Order: sequence, then structure tokens, then C-alpha cells
Amino acid sequence: MSGEVASREVERRVRGVRLHQLEGFFHVATQGGFARAAAAMPYPITEPALHQQVRKLERALGASLLVRGPGRRMVTTAEGRALLGFVTPYFDGLPRVLRGLAGAAAGELAVGTEPLLVEGVVADALADLRARVPGCRLQLLELDPPALCEGLARGELDVGLASLSAAPPRLRYEPIGRLGLALLVPAGHPLAARRPPLRPEHLAGHGFAVYARGTEGRTFTEAALGRAGVRLEVAAEVSSAAAMRALVRAGLAPAFVPSLTRPRTARRTLRDGVVVFDLTRAADDLPAYGLLTRDGPPSGLAARFADLVRARAGRAR
Repeated sequence: MSGEVASREVERRVRGVRLHQLEGFFHVATQGGFARAAAAMPYPITEPALHQQVRKLERALGASLLVRGPGRRMVTTAEGRALLGFVTPYFDGLPRVLRGLAGAAAGELAVGTEPLLVEGVVADALADLRARVPGCRLQLLELDPPALCEGLARGELDVGLASLSAAPPRLRYEPIGRLGLALLVPAGHPLAARRPPLRPEHLAGHGFAVYARGTEGRTFTEAALGRAGVRLEVAAEVSSAAAMRALVRAGLAPAFVPSLTRPRTARRTLRDGVVVFDLTRAADDLPAYGLLTRDGPPSGLAARFADLVRARAGRAR
């Protein structure tokens, strides 16, 4: 076969490649097998049908793209890796783009956040957004950082807020503020009569309500107090800031909570009698928190939400 004839034959076969074949190959390559890929596909498809998609793609290209590796896992060949590297940005980004287009028309926004960041900035920013766009539909998911990043990467979330030291792969991280630390004290508790600054010896001998062991909030609290020279004594463990505040109001114990707003005074009394001490200055080197997006700056409702979060974080400094 002459070079010209061979070239025409290659062109004919390449024109036969279809998008659904590339999609099937992408899912098999990233999932490591046909069964897992069929389950991960965005529409119902059987394992044999998916197998046919990949085989037709290989015949059209005249190259083997996937072979069976250790543990019966499907792995890419050199040709498969080259193709996977090219199609991955498209199939990774497609759900986010489609979601953004649909969300812009329907007024929908999905926000993911670490639980300790809900109060102070996220909830208020969502309320502001709803006031500016009355018809919008909002979804707020409390997730740990790995699940939050995965949700963004898969296009299930539009924007996220987390406390991170660096941007995860393929995500954009914009630090916008720094966490603070507050101590909530029940009315009538011995610490409520104290005047700032509170010293470590003032806190000795008291039990506190804290986040459950192993949570981001607990890790944050223990690290912050450790740097301030405070040994934590636990009176109760809780799963949320709301539960913690309820225990304080009930008089069970004081509680250390992350703070996203900087109070004007080091000590203030709330309407329910709870006394709040700002311990941010004592607990130095506190972590930053910021906005997470899939790629580049957010758009639509996500952009408006991000602007509101930045504004609230700026006022908190």
C-alpha cells in the first residue's frame, strides 16, 4: 500500500471515531475495569456495550489502548496513556461546565464547606446571595476536605470553602482569611467573671465541650490550644458547632469554637448571657481558609457567592 493510500485509509478510520467511544475508554481507563466503568458512567450502559465501544475505538485507531494488568485491572498502553492525557481535561471538566450552564438558567448553586466554616461567613454569604437573587436554589453540603475536593473535581459542587495549606491537584485555591479562636462561657460559670486576657492557668481545672476526636474541628482546637500552652480537658464531645453552642447556653461547659469574624473587643456578652472571649491573639499561627474552584475563577452564581465571601472575610480581618 502506497503512502498516499495508507494516509487516506488512516483518515477514513479516524473519521469513524465517535465521542461515546472516547467517553467509554476514559471511564474504563480511569476506573481500571469495565464493570466499575459501567457503574461510573453518567447514563445506563451494560458492561458488554462498553467493551464494544472500546474495541471499536481501538480498531479505528489501529492501536491497543488497554491491556489487562495485575489483579485483572485494565491498564493503559503507551498509546492509551497518550490518548487519556488528551481527553481527561474534557471529560473531567464537562460536568462542571454543563452544571454551570444549567445552574445559570435555573438559578442553582451547590456549595461545599468544612463544618467549622459554616457559621460566620458561609451561612451569611448564602443569605446575602438569596436576598440578591430571590429565585435561586441553594445547596450547602458539610464535607471534610478530601470529600469536598472530590466533589468539586467531579462537578458535583460549584464552589467550596476549606482550610488548606496548598491547592490540591487540578483545583484552584484562593486564601481569603485566617481562622480565629473564641471561647464561649456559660452565664454563671467561674470563667464568665474573668477579665481578658485569659491565661493558661485560668483555664486549668475546667472541662470543655469540644468537637469529636478525629474531626477537623478537634484537630484545629487542640493544635491552637497547644501552641498557647493550654491542656485540653474534655467535658463533652459534639459533632457540630450548633450543638456546642447549645451546650454552652444550657450551662454544661465552656466551649472552644473556630471564629471567622474578629470581634471589636476581647470580651463581650451575648443576649443569651453567654460570654465570648477572643483568644485569637493568644493562639498564633492559625490556619488560613479560602475558596476552592475547579479551574480558574468561578462564574455565574458561584462568582457572586465568592464575592460575598471575600467581602465578609475582609470585614472579619
